[in-house]
Amino acid sequence: MILVFILLIFTNNSITDEAIREMYKASTNNKEICKELFELLKEENKLNSSPTKLAFYGGTLSLMAFYSDNPIEKIMYSNEANKVLDRSVELDPQNFDARSLRILYNANVPSILSNNGELNEDILLFNSLIRIPQNYTLYNEWMISTINEILSKSKS
Repeated sequence: MILVFILLIFTNNSITDEAIREMYKASTNNKEICKELFELLKEENKLNSSPTKLAFYGGTLSLMAFYSDNPIEKIMYSNEANKVLDRSVELDPQNFDARSLRILYNANVPSILSNNGELNEDILLFNSLIRIPQNYTLYNEWMISTINEILSKSKS
């Protein structure tokens, strides 16, 4: 599986958005893939990457917090995830990935770290973004399903 990701990753020495999406999806259930994606995106972040790559870096930071057993690391990863996700949304407010990943972050962190104003704003925009036909890739269908599942649990 790792070899497939390595083959997908590099185009002109840069990780592609498609490869990032696939690795992110896999990293939600695999700590080792999450660590690999974190290292790749950490390098991309140093190059002032795109809003999409920033969003996935923030999403990966939030997964690193989830996987960490160290409470101090959890807080550090979470705080950095929040900053990076906010920056990605500021750079491109209509970016599906930025809004989706910030929803996941705010819906999953403890309420003391969550920003309900951002969450409500992101959900409203997310609901309008999913009506755009080009936003229906297999990855986005997975993301939409994941967000709807998390939001339905939080309302219960």
